[in-house]
Amino acid sequence: MSRTERTTARAESAQQRDRFPDLLRSLALGAVILGHWTMAAVSVQNGELHVDNVLNTNRFLWPLTWVLVLIPLFFFVGGFSNATSLTRALGRGDSPAKWLAKRLKALIVPVLPFLVVVVGLVLLALQLGAPRTLTLTVGIVVLMPLWFVAVYSVLAAITVPMLGLHRRYGIRVVVGLAVLACVVDAARTILDEPYIGYANYVLVHGTAQQLGFFYWDGRLGRVSHRALWAWSLGALALLCAVVATPIWSESMVGLSGERSNMSPPSIPTLLHTLFLIPLAILARPWVARWMDRLRPARILDVAARYSMRAFLWHLPVAVVVYGLVFALSGPLPTPGTGAWWLSRPLMLAILAMVLVGWLRLGDWLGGRRTRRP
Repeated sequence: MSRTERTTARAESAQQRDRFPDLLRSLALGAVILGHWTMAAVSVQNGELHVDNVLNTNRFLWPLTWVLVLIPLFFFVGGFSNATSLTRALGRGDSPAKWLAKRLKALIVPVLPFLVVVVGLVLLALQLGAPRTLTLTVGIVVLMPLWFVAVYSVLAAITVPMLGLHRRYGIRVVVGLAVLACVVDAARTILDEPYIGYANYVLVHGTAQQLGFFYWDGRLGRVSHRALWAWSLGALALLCAVVATPIWSESMVGLSGERSNMSPPSIPTLLHTLFLIPLAILARPWVARWMDRLRPARILDVAARYSMRAFLWHLPVAVVVYGLVFALSGPLPTPGTGAWWLSRPLMLAILAMVLVGWLRLGDWLGGRRTRRP
C-alpha cells in the first residue's frame, strides 16, 4: 500500500461518525456571535444612535478576546471538512474541478440573499433620510463577516495542492506556512505597509487548515497529551511575550488607536492559532462520549446545519433590534456601566430569539433544509 493510500485509509477510519468538527465549528462561530452581541456598545448621544465596541472604553477586558475569538478552530475544521469532502468526491469519480465548483456553490449561494437584504436595507435607510455616515458605517460592519467566506473559499480552492503537499511533506508544510506568515508580518511592520499583511489571510488561516489535515488522517489524534500540552503552553508563552512588546496589541480584535492583530492576521494571530488547536484536541476525549448520545448528537446536527447562516445574519439582526429599541425610545444604558452589563442577558436573549425566528422563516420560505459547506 502506498503512502497516499495509507493516509487516506487512516483518514476514513478517523472520520467515522465524528461530530467533534461540528462541535468546534459551532463553538467557533457561536463565540463570534456572542462576542459581537456582548461587546456592541450602542448608545444615544445628542439624540442620535452611536455604535462602538465596549472594549474601546473598557480595555481591561481584552483577555476575553483570547477566549471568544475562536476563529482558528473554524479554519482548522475547514481543513478536515475540505479533505473529507474532496476524498469522498474523488472516490465517487468526480474530478477536483467538479468538487471545487460544488464546494464554492455551497459557500456562495447562502450569501446571496444576505447581500440582497443588507444592501437593500442600507439603500432604503438612506432614502428615508437616515444619517449617511452612520448608515454606511453600519452597512460595512454588517458585511464584514463575509471575509470568512472569502478566505474559506480561497482555502477550498487550494485544498487539492495543499493536501498533496500534506501527504508528501507532512509537518514541514505547517512549519513553512508559519515561517512565511512571520516573514510577511515582519515585512508589514518594518515597511509600515498594511497591504503586505493581506497574504497572511491565507498563510495564517492556511496553517490552521493544514493542521486540520492532520486531524483528518488521524495523526493529530495520536499525539501524546504531554506533547499537546507542551505545544499549547509553548505557543501561549510566546503569545504573551509577543503582545508584551509595544508592536502588537494584547487584544485579538482591533481597537481604536491600536494595530489590529486580526486584520490582517499577525504573529499573535498565528500563535493564538497554535495555542487553541492542541487545546481542542486535548478536550476531545472529555466530550466524545457526550457527543455520541442521542440528544446531544441531535443538538450538534442542528447547530452545525445553522451555524454559518446564523453567523451571516447575527449582525443584521442586532442592527434591526437596536434600531427598533431606539425608534421606540427604549432603554439603552450607557455602555460599560453596571446597568449596561445587567441588561446584557436580556438583550442577548432577545437577539437570540429574533435570530432563530429569522432562520426558521428562511427555512419556511426556502422550503428546504440548509446544507452545510
